[in-house]
Amino acid sequence: MGASSSVQGAVCTTSLEAEALLRYPPARWSGWGCSLSWLGKALGCCREAECWADLLFSTRDVPVSVLWPNWAGPYMPPAVPGLGLSIARYNIGGCGRPEEQSGHPYGGSKVRGWFALIEGFQPVPGGEFDWTRDEGQRNFLHLAIERGVDQVELFANAPMWWMSSSGSSFGGSLAQADEFANYLGEVASQARSGWGVPVRSVAPFNEPSADWWMFPHDQEGCKIDLAQQARVIARLRDELDQRGLVDVAIAASDENRPDHAIKTWQELGRAEVAGGPSGSYVGCLNVHAYDGLEPWLEARHHGFRSALRRLATVAGVPLCVSEHGNGDISGVTLAQVILEDLHFLQPASWCYWQPVEHHSTWGMVQVDFGDSPSSEPRPSSLPHPKYFVFAHFTRFLRRGMIMLHCTEPWAAACFAPEENSLAAVLTNPNSTQSRLRLRLPAFVPKGRGGAERRRVQAVLTEPLRQRLFVPCEVEVQEAAGSLEILVEVPPKAICSVLLSNVSLIAGKSSVQDGTSMDSPGAAQAGKLRKHSHDAESGVTVQMISGMARAASEGAAHERWLGQADMQTVKCWSRWEHE
Repeated sequence: MGASSSVQGAVCTTSLEAEALLRYPPARWSGWGCSLSWLGKALGCCREAECWADLLFSTRDVPVSVLWPNWAGPYMPPAVPGLGLSIARYNIGGCGRPEEQSGHPYGGSKVRGWFALIEGFQPVPGGEFDWTRDEGQRNFLHLAIERGVDQVELFANAPMWWMSSSGSSFGGSLAQADEFANYLGEVASQARSGWGVPVRSVAPFNEPSADWWMFPHDQEGCKIDLAQQARVIARLRDELDQRGLVDVAIAASDENRPDHAIKTWQELGRAEVAGGPSGSYVGCLNVHAYDGLEPWLEARHHGFRSALRRLATVAGVPLCVSEHGNGDISGVTLAQVILEDLHFLQPASWCYWQPVEHHSTWGMVQVDFGDSPSSEPRPSSLPHPKYFVFAHFTRFLRRGMIMLHCTEPWAAACFAPEENSLAAVLTNPNSTQSRLRLRLPAFVPKGRGGAERRRVQAVLTEPLRQRLFVPCEVEVQEAAGSLEILVEVPPKAICSVLLSNVSLIAGKSSVQDGTSMDSPGAAQAGKLRKHSHDAESGVTVQMISGMARAASEGAAHERWLGQADMQTVKCWSRWEHE
């Protein structure tokens, strides 16, 4: 019985092998997402807003006849599978209306369009907040929440226009840091209490160190130096706490790429607002993944991503990719960037910038947003192959699953112990058809006794041939006491499979206690210790797991600090007495 796929008569010329291994400590995937921003404003009040929200935030099949009526027909696919995103990033705008702003309010003829003018809520200096503004994006946010989005990050591309040195949110530098922190705190409070939004975090900056935020720009943006960033972070933490939002994290600093993020994080650490053994005002390290391959392919720049990952590990905060976008409509670049990030950066979550764009190949779906808010969006074409490539990840590697470490960056996999299922996404990076083998040494068929070989339904996308999300089969066999997946994949194609009735080999079950990737470090291990030991039960697996986690992270702290990590020492001291 050979490996199976829906491609007939092709010759396999290359073989690739990898293993999917358990990670320690176990890390649960927090999910996939996108920014609302321009697409939210353009789609939130349109006639088909519900269907657009289904497309992005549900796993329903969206009929082609509804969103793409000009392409509906007997020879076209009847529906497009929804992405099922679980994270929405809401853009807190900085625009006032023309009659409210002094000077030239926007970027003149450079502005991308009406949809890029995101209204802020405090239109004049020191004035009242107007919560009726930005109706379109707010509506689309609520549609996302209705479809299951329960992680919302509020982010600012720029402060309110009057807080900028240019008198515009379209370029300039931050002039009023305290007022900006107050503004963000007030919007976060209104979103949580007034709109019922599950706010997880606030990201006050957007590529703040970049030198391209000069007025007039074609989109909102602001240069914010490191001293101002530190001040905003400290003040924003106070503003959130005063409003009872102690559980809302500050995410920083959303730099354009990892090397910039490393420098910013280290400087914020010196300012004692991020990282370090004394604690942090920053609860999440956000980074953008632009230029993800060129020039930053890991094979040519070893350690480029992992250096940032180590900083987040030492600080005990999750690392999240909050933006990526590219103009390759095939999705080949997108798949490689995601896999490079999952393999070397190991983020807690991963967000695309704008899946729906106005006449731009950066969008997975290209749409004409029209000339004014009264215009109805008109798709320019069916979704690009890039959309379906993204769906391979978002529909299979679901939130809450435990991430596995694949030894080669052409594969990603995760395990759902509660459902006894395992999902894998396999790509062929070669220009010839390849036979892919993914070994799963920690897993066996649940209940054993079945056939040693079986065929499992999967999904395949060949971007270069426009074969999108088509059914195929992969071969699953038990070899050397564990499972392995075999499939022949066409050039530059992607295959995703969900295996059911899979269980961990005996002795590996501690992975089921895995916490989410945003769990704290040694301090949390100390808290878990309180619930893992009593006079009757003695030492438990959970206690040993917590001790090992504390030791691992303590060692990382020691390497970073050049001295003993006292938090870990105290944890171990308590354990010795118990």
